[in-house]
Amino acid sequence: MAKAELTIVLPGLATIIEQQINATIIPPYLAKIMSHSRFAEDTRGLSRLLFNHFSEKPQTGSDLPLVHLETGDTRCLRIDPCYLVADRDRLLLFTDDITLSRADSEAFMTEIQPLFTDFGGELRQSPDGHFLLQMESLPEVNFSALDEVSGKSVDAYLPKGNDRQDWIRLWNEVQMQLYGSEFNQTRVENKQLAINGIWFCGAGQCDVKESPWEKVQGQSMLLKQLANKSTTPFVEDCAFDLASVSAGQHLWLAQGINLDTDWLGQMQSFDETVLKPLWQACRSAKIASITLQIPEHGSYQLGILDSWKFW
Repeated sequence: MAKAELTIVLPGLATIIEQQINATIIPPYLAKIMSHSRFAEDTRGLSRLLFNHFSEKPQTGSDLPLVHLETGDTRCLRIDPCYLVADRDRLLLFTDDITLSRADSEAFMTEIQPLFTDFGGELRQSPDGHFLLQMESLPEVNFSALDEVSGKSVDAYLPKGNDRQDWIRLWNEVQMQLYGSEFNQTRVENKQLAINGIWFCGAGQCDVKESPWEKVQGQSMLLKQLANKSTTPFVEDCAFDLASVSAGQHLWLAQGINLDTDWLGQMQSFDETVLKPLWQACRSAKIASITLQIPEHGSYQLGILDSWKFW
């Protein structure tokens, strides 16, 4: 009888394991899996990694087709609010912890809609609450996926293509409009950070292949959308249960390591409650393989025979 093959995606670990100073504190079962596995470098971010588990063709462009996946429309762009922070000669972009009430969302769209009129675009919200720019056709511009620029300098990720100057000018005009807006004055009065910029992304067409997964599990709207599009059974839960892993291929998005809190304690808990029983199950041939994927770092593939290597 065919045994289970489990792929675990674990965000937040790349920064930790790539720093040599942390080599001596890697928990024991994670260390065993890393040392016994076949390693393949892969610097893709989380969203691109998930997309490519379901896409008919690998997503190799700078953007990801988030809008088409969510709405089925290829004539829309995502307009994501963000914080832009000047850092010497760089402009850094952040999107963490941005929450908008319904009234905030309406005020935000009202504030910036006039700037999009000349582009033939109209702002609206998607069923999941994302801001969309509806157009007759998308421009000849390549945008960049938001999660691959968040926390970084925007210089290398600005629009590219024939119409790039128009869209960079629009991007700057939105910043100026938001700078002195009543919308942001209200946010500051309510002790909220001012939203001083936007990011264009989400263009393209999403072609989902017939899924190889027996089951997909995790707490992620993107993963849920991809699973639903491929008609794969989806469990919206990060809790791991080895007993529920049946024959076939399983994809599990684990809860990411939060670097702002006790990340070592989180790693140790994950090691004891998840990786230890998986290591033991692989060695006893109860499961065929474990693939641990770490976004922005690479993947570790462990088979039954690999777990018995003496080095």
